[in-house]
Amino acid sequence: MVVYQQIKLPDAGVLYFESESAITKQMVIDRGIDPNRMVMIPVTTVQEFRTQAIRVLDNYLESSNRKPMMFVLDSLGMLSTTKEVEDTSEGKETRDMTRAQVLKAAFRVLTLKLGRAGVPLVVTNHTYDSMGLFSTKEMGGGSGLKYAASSIVFLSKKKEKDGTDVIGNIVHCRNYKSRLTVENKMVDVRLTYDKGLDKYYGLLELADKYKVFKKVSTRYELPDGSKEFGKTIMNNPEKYFTEDVMSILNEAAKKEFMYGLSTDNE
Repeated sequence: MVVYQQIKLPDAGVLYFESESAITKQMVIDRGIDPNRMVMIPVTTVQEFRTQAIRVLDNYLESSNRKPMMFVLDSLGMLSTTKEVEDTSEGKETRDMTRAQVLKAAFRVLTLKLGRAGVPLVVTNHTYDSMGLFSTKEMGGGSGLKYAASSIVFLSKKKEKDGTDVIGNIVHCRNYKSRLTVENKMVDVRLTYDKGLDKYYGLLELADKYKVFKKVSTRYELPDGSKEFGKTIMNNPEKYFTEDVMSILNEAAKKEFMYGLSTDNE
């Protein structure tokens, strides 16, 4: 269950640090993103990412005309280190055992500068199953990012099918760590191949839980007293999730996920 509160920042931009060579300008355009507001910077090593990011932040802090900006690193798991690159070029096959320390040092410096500049950083990373009595999901790269991050969300997915045809994915998002919202909460996000992100997915259940829509037998009673089937509502969500309803659901989502607010919906 996710409520979107859209804030339009026409002057905002994104610096996309890309280590997987998987994003092209055409892919950005095809997904409805303005390529003029997104700068892609290829990076290979942790040191290269750190240097590039700090250089941009220093210039940003010195600027008198700062526009809203966000950093994205995709992905941390694919970043090597300078030592690893040098060893590979020399034919050595030894693993760089200092990578975790390099990452911790990089984020120790970056976290302070990002905070001063008011620039959020979104990092994608790979996970693995830890070995032991109870198998758990862990991030690669050591503890540096885990300590520095304000929020960590673990993602998994299942395929959504229409008959035998795969039409998209349901992405499970588990809040592993957060300084902003209640930890260990889970939400599902629907991502279809034809329409992309479904921003109304899960809102029907949230509306039912907080009595915005009241379940009456097999239908839902709406604020105006009319009754509709859930499928009818979700087939035309813009009609039923009005601005007033979305405002109420936004407050309900705060109760559901934010610290210090009761989840009691009586």
